[in-house]
Amino acid sequence: MEAHEKVAPSVIWSIIGTAGVACSGVLVETSMNVTFPTLMKVFNQSLNNVQWITTAYLLAVTLTIVLAAYLQRGFKFKSLIIAAGTASVIGEVICMLSNTLPVMLLGRVIQGIGTGIAMPLLFSIIMLEVPRAKQCSFVGTAGMIVALAPSLGPTYGGICLAALNWRFNFIFTLPHHRLLHHRVPLHERQ
Repeated sequence: MEAHEKVAPSVIWSIIGTAGVACSGVLVETSMNVTFPTLMKVFNQSLNNVQWITTAYLLAVTLTIVLAAYLQRGFKFKSLIIAAGTASVIGEVICMLSNTLPVMLLGRVIQGIGTGIAMPLLFSIIMLEVPRAKQCSFVGTAGMIVALAPSLGPTYGGICLAALNWRFNFIFTLPHHRLLHHRVPLHERQ
């Protein structure tokens, strides 16, 4: 392999960390659906109200993805990776500690912003930082990681709910955020 075809370790760590944020966001999103009956009792709310936990999250993800091109033009990848990870962690902690539905919704919106930054950023990093000859394998692997989350989410949520309680949906996804702060020095763009 020629030197110009090698992928820098910092790029690999950035891809792993960003994929972790995107994957955990989607994992928690799909795992929350199985907790609705429990959350209806905990928050003393109707199913229509509790479903906003998913709806608010998906709205935040969608609106943030719409702004992705603007964000990537205005900020460095490193700043966006840190913002995505920070929003995701703050959102997860708020959700984990929530005792009312409005607090849970606030946490879900903040977490959705983190996921909405991370998803398009993941593929932008690959397309701009990975040599062209290796882009297909990186895009395929990243896509597989993110696509695996929805299929695992309901099982993950059910296991957390049956073995512990609904808060562990958020607790178990927190440790992966340490990957983001392990190494994030991407080449300076701009």
